[in-house]
Amino acid sequence: MSQTEPLSDPIEEAERVIEHADRRDLTVRLIGGTAINRHAETAREEPFKRGYRDVDFVGRREEEQEMTDLMLDLGYEANERFNTMRRFRLEFFDPVNERKADYVIDRFDFCHSWGLRDRIDLDHPTVPIEDLLLSKLQIVEVSDRDVRDIVAMLVDHPVEAGSDDTEVIDPTYIAELCSSDWGLWRTVTYSLDRVREYVESNELPIDEESVVDRLDGIRSEIDDAPKSLRWKLRSIVGEHKQWYKRPELG
Repeated sequence: MSQTEPLSDPIEEAERVIEHADRRDLTVRLIGGTAINRHAETAREEPFKRGYRDVDFVGRREEEQEMTDLMLDLGYEANERFNTMRRFRLEFFDPVNERKADYVIDRFDFCHSWGLRDRIDLDHPTVPIEDLLLSKLQIVEVSDRDVRDIVAMLVDHPVEAGSDDTEVIDPTYIAELCSSDWGLWRTVTYSLDRVREYVESNELPIDEESVVDRLDGIRSEIDDAPKSLRWKLRSIVGEHKQWYKRPELG
């Protein structure tokens, strides 16, 4: 039996789902726009404030049935065909507000891929800030909306190598992922350059120098990290071969 129906405000709805997941001892975390809104106060202010279409979560494979039961109890309908065909995704539909709720299972797998299974316990109610940042930096055709989300995160979160503070971005984690995956490296460095250009060419109500320093700190860590043999071999081919996927989001 449904425990009330989904709320109209995506941010409130995302929090409702996490609250009920916690009550059932399920390891569910926020990702995507609503997670950035929760983690970065700047994302709630102009010109970074924006609307959110869907709600997005991360979960673990062994809890897949329990997460499905949770969403059904909260008033959602399962996209059974999608959920059967996709290995790292679950999709649910909110018939009240006509929007989707997506689950990433164990592994982020869109334009680029990396494991989240061992990261999911590191913060609450969102995935770690580094994974939130990467989820935007990994977008090949990054939009202005995505760029503003990235800037909002960098305004509110210092960058410090080796930090285990959940409010601090550890660039070594990002650099390690990029040092073994040339495609991810190529897209992330492109995105960092795009964000830097955006910050320098727009009059924003932020400390521009601080944000540029944080961008440069992430880029320096990526540049200095030793690259794997796989990375070096793939770099020879470079952009002559497509280095990313075009994910089907629906």
